[in-house]
Amino acid sequence: MPATEEVPKTSETPAPTESQPPALRSLQRELLSKQELALTLGVSPRTLDSWVAQKRIPFLRITPRLTKFKLDRVIAALDRYEVREVGATR
Repeated sequence: MPATEEVPKTSETPAPTESQPPALRSLQRELLSKQELALTLGVSPRTLDSWVAQKRIPFLRITPRLTKFKLDRVIAALDRYEVREVGATR
């Protein structure tokens, strides 16, 4: 019997391939998983869960267990919560 090589399964989004339609390829690059967004923003996935529950950040609920995020829209939403010092003199 020939030896078969197992391909390790990863939780990362598969890389876009040339066989996919261009619209799907660009959408995959644009949408981030909760883990990817948490790493990008430097917060925990639990923090993202809280923000989603509080409706602080926009999200796409693909299925009940799969949520995706658009980075530019999340950053724009978080900018509304930026604390600015009022009356500071320099």
